[in-house]
Amino acid sequence: MAYVLVMGGLALSVSFTLGWALWRLLRWMLGWLSGGPKARGKAKVKPRSRQPKAAPKRQAKAPARARPAPRRPWRLTRWLAGRTSALPLASLTLLLYAFTRLAAFGMTRRPLEAPAGFHALVEGLGWGAAVLLGMALVHLLARWRCHGAE
Repeated sequence: MAYVLVMGGLALSVSFTLGWALWRLLRWMLGWLSGGPKARGKAKVKPRSRQPKAAPKRQAKAPARARPAPRRPWRLTRWLAGRTSALPLASLTLLLYAFTRLAAFGMTRRPLEAPAGFHALVEGLGWGAAVLLGMALVHLLARWRCHGAE
């Protein structure tokens, strides 16, 4: 009975994750086919006012050394900063891995042998969680890099 509950929960979680990934892929493809991010970015541009700016006041002392302007992040870094699905997927996969690992531990304590592919599934979930956590970390670093540059 415990095996049916664990495998049913695992099947439900995997099907939910695959459905969510398919939904995001379809939304991305529809957005890409309708003109991509350039078409959406033009709609967000606000008109600028043509009021003249007041002349800045001069300071009594000029700074000894001017700081150079920060360089703009690479295009790949900006693209990675916009991807927000890595952290939720990594969290879901990590929870899924933790529960299946707990079930595998429980199955080793029983007199019956676990099904043939179960341990390979647990190992695959562990590697998937590690890869997704790495992607989430790269996303967070890219967001941090792009935060002050725009």
